[in-house]
Amino acid sequence: MSDRNPVGPKIGPDLTRRKLLQGAGTGLLVVGGGSILAACGGGGSGSGSNATTNTAGTGEGKPKAGGVLRVGAQGGSNTDTLDAHNILTNTDYARGAQLYDSLIKLNTEGQPELSLAESIEPNKTATEWTIKLKKGLKFHDGKPCTAKDVLFTFNRIITGEFPASTVLNTLDLKNSKVIDELTLLVKFSAPYAIFSEALAGRYEYCYIVPVGYNPKKPIGCGPFKLKSFTPGRESVTLKFDEYWDQPKPYLDEIRTININEETAQVSALQAGQVDCIDYLTAASISTLEAAGLTVSIAETGGWSPICMMTNAEPFMDNQVRQAMRLAVNRKSMLESVFAGNGNIANDVFGRYTPGVENANLPQREQDIEKAESLLKKAGKQGLSVSLYSTEIAPGMNQTAEVLGTQAAAAGMNVKVVKQPTTEYFARSYLKVPFGMDWWAYEPYLVTAGQATVKGAPYNYTAFHNEKYNKLYAEAVSTTDQKKQEELTSEMVTIDYEEGGYIIPYNFPIIDSWASNVHGIKPSVLGQALSNFQFQNFWLT
Repeated sequence: MSDRNPVGPKIGPDLTRRKLLQGAGTGLLVVGGGSILAACGGGGSGSGSNATTNTAGTGEGKPKAGGVLRVGAQGGSNTDTLDAHNILTNTDYARGAQLYDSLIKLNTEGQPELSLAESIEPNKTATEWTIKLKKGLKFHDGKPCTAKDVLFTFNRIITGEFPASTVLNTLDLKNSKVIDELTLLVKFSAPYAIFSEALAGRYEYCYIVPVGYNPKKPIGCGPFKLKSFTPGRESVTLKFDEYWDQPKPYLDEIRTININEETAQVSALQAGQVDCIDYLTAASISTLEAAGLTVSIAETGGWSPICMMTNAEPFMDNQVRQAMRLAVNRKSMLESVFAGNGNIANDVFGRYTPGVENANLPQREQDIEKAESLLKKAGKQGLSVSLYSTEIAPGMNQTAEVLGTQAAAAGMNVKVVKQPTTEYFARSYLKVPFGMDWWAYEPYLVTAGQATVKGAPYNYTAFHNEKYNKLYAEAVSTTDQKKQEELTSEMVTIDYEEGGYIIPYNFPIIDSWASNVHGIKPSVLGQALSNFQFQNFWLT
């Protein structure tokens, strides 16, 4: 039995008592025109901003309706899509958040908030969950959003083997049923205690769509409806007047423009060609401040791993993986890439999840002598390997370059191969033995279902460990919070000792916008521009 005592909205035992952030290291720094607007001392482990008070967007006055927002969005490609359940690039995230909405989501502070759902409640064993929708929900075509649409959505995700299928893989579609227009009973083949956590943690993969959904003509419940879309270039969305969260959205229109070079983003914002830009590096801060533009630097749980395929040479030998980890000087890398903003990480993800915090793993430090010794034992002295990267998110290419320099001290030759985003996803992502990746924060077990367990769709490292898989299965089925945290800690230890990810830091999110843009609150999730919740934005 669970020892939880749910409070607040009824969202299930795994998201009520558990405080996803635990109040530590979740700060942000907001500066505008070269002056600090909000900064308080905090407890991050990096050498940059450690503020813990989120006051972005306060003192802005009452939101005003109208206007066109132009977003200079980084990280897109010709593979950009509007498919609600196949989101991949950062521009996909931005557009998806405009068109669709989910049952539940994590807000900018990492706390769960119900969206389309009025409640999400489990039975005592978490084998059944009852979802009740809010009244009056509508899709962009005017049709009501009902329990049938939610069941259709889950069916599409599972049968289509979309990314969220792994977090829904024990859902029993045959025996799940619609109770009434607004109520759905979801059954699982085994206890699934993290169902609401999975929906919130990967809400952008679980957007609700109507029965008969056609991604070529996308219809959703989101705050904006589609006018036009050219992959790799631009989309235009219009205000949805019947959006459930009135009086939002405030904007009349959003133009999301792909700009994949940071210098071009900055120039466009300075010239007034766009109103906000995302996913910046520290290199642009001083330029933007000098121009009187608002710059937001948010500490996050996001992570940009260097991925080593555990089933391919030269990383099949764990000694080689550990040697590569020991070659990294994390503090120096963070200074080089983000001017010290962000936090030093320890090769594990899920920063704010209690089981991760409680693992008490020693901080991994650079140890060239030990790295060389491990390479010698593995017979890999003078190791030469190519590291593939793309700038889908800030700092990825630079991180790869810094690793190459640091690994050379241990006698390793790391050749960095930088590719355009389209080429990287077509030829290299999940295919080459050594490559870069990027993840926003979500609770540990949700991420594990996507990134490390058997069958995970984005398991770049091809990591396969039977003990790890069994721990995961037990952790997601128990309703005992203490037991779940203990199992999570065991999984984290395996990640640390045997896994294929090098996670040197938790990156900051650096965004900038013009003085006439309001309603943006920096987020700890590692997503840009308030997790792209554009319904909250407004213009003066």
